[in-house]
Amino acid sequence: MGVTISELGRHFVVGWVNLIRRFAAVCALIAVCATLGIAYFVVQNVSINTDTEDMLSADLPFRVNSRALSEAFPQFSDNILVVIDGHTPDVADDAAIALGEAMRATPGQFGDVYDLAGHPFFRKNGLLYLDVDELYDLSDRLAEAQPFLGTLWRDPSLRGLLELLSRAVDELVKDDGGDVPIEIARVLDAMSATLEAQKERRFGRLSWQQLMMEEADSQGPYRRFILIQPALDFGSLQPAQDAIDALRALANDLHLTSENGVRVRLTGSAAMAQEELKSVEQGMGLAALLSLVLVVALLLIGLRSIKLAAATLVTLIMGLIWTAGFAVAAVGQLNLISVAFAVLFIGLSVDFGIHFGLRYKEAIDHGTDHADALGEAARSVGGALTLCAVAAAIGFLSFLPTDYRGLAELGLIAGAGMFIALFSNMTVLPALISLAPLCHGATGFGGTGFSLSAVAARNARAVLWGALALGVGSALLVPKARFDFDPLNLKDRNTESVATYFDLIEGQHT
Repeated sequence: MGVTISELGRHFVVGWVNLIRRFAAVCALIAVCATLGIAYFVVQNVSINTDTEDMLSADLPFRVNSRALSEAFPQFSDNILVVIDGHTPDVADDAAIALGEAMRATPGQFGDVYDLAGHPFFRKNGLLYLDVDELYDLSDRLAEAQPFLGTLWRDPSLRGLLELLSRAVDELVKDDGGDVPIEIARVLDAMSATLEAQKERRFGRLSWQQLMMEEADSQGPYRRFILIQPALDFGSLQPAQDAIDALRALANDLHLTSENGVRVRLTGSAAMAQEELKSVEQGMGLAALLSLVLVVALLLIGLRSIKLAAATLVTLIMGLIWTAGFAVAAVGQLNLISVAFAVLFIGLSVDFGIHFGLRYKEAIDHGTDHADALGEAARSVGGALTLCAVAAAIGFLSFLPTDYRGLAELGLIAGAGMFIALFSNMTVLPALISLAPLCHGATGFGGTGFSLSAVAARNARAVLWGALALGVGSALLVPKARFDFDPLNLKDRNTESVATYFDLIEGQHT
């Protein structure tokens, strides 16, 4: 019974391919029209959801708890941390206040703007959060310096500053080198550094806040933080792009640049996701171009026929568009995992085309005419390709029961894609070959070719010893393998958000 079914299947495939051969032009025209229609449908309806949380089923208990937690504490998710480094504490403070006010003017774009150090309550009562000894020490220094600071407050000009320094020197001389609340050396050094910077057209500004600190506490970094929750567009590959562009534009408009003693950097979950997706998008273009070049090179080298290579490539592109149409119709919205169906389809579908094309070319090279060569190709590989398509589809469809929604959708699309690949290579490819059939002896280019198996057979002993050496070396390296549980190490440390994050972490340990 099994033989009978096998024979029936083989006859069906051969009959189908012969039917396609007889009506090759009509079949090719129908395939092209269908491809154009499906491509239009995909362009008009395709969308992508870049929210990684939605790749898991929303009914999972931890997802339900996560949503409840996010609703209760929304400030802990999808945020951007603006890190402002200033040349002095005063510069950092002024920059943070100006940028915070500018962002609050457009709440629809930046959402909640949380500036702890700039909050009116902490600006008025922040000193009360110091340790008691530190607060007493600061109040004593301010009380002792009050006469000098009062002079500068009455006349905040260069003349007032020089008068203040003159009084400080008089006190120093009067007390015969005794303690003076303002350390003259530090003030003069700071003034000298500021004047030199201005002379060299570099940023320099004298900070009295810095001078009033203890010398050990005045070394910096002088840093302010603003936490925002911008509106994110998860239907785009760059959900936070609009908010980040607007924020950088505000920083430029406010002249918050290194030339003015300020550096503005972005980190946080939304910024990290944005830069990661941006790198993915940039890499996709390069990967797609490289894959296309390699596939074309593989087809030309393997098939040794420009006609066959072109027919296989066109079939691959058509099948990919059909699979994309199925994906849009079946799942509606793609995610960061299900979008990988294209890579799987290209890698497997092109194999179907290569097997069929090589069998056809082999028959042609043996003097068989076009019609019989197509029939021979269908008879010899049709059953094998059908079995491969069914086996691969079963493997992909086994993803369906999982609660990992992204993987389940990928399994559905890739599984259906295997049948689409089989159909396209049994329909479109024979039609295209029939429109430009090969002739006996016209291989196009190349020669007898390079046989890796023949080389291995001639050097069997060397191959076996080499394989043994590689196996032993790999076994020795296995104990050194380590598993890294930190997902941050999957991110590019050269991006601003990740580099800023690790800079903040390292600063906590210094």
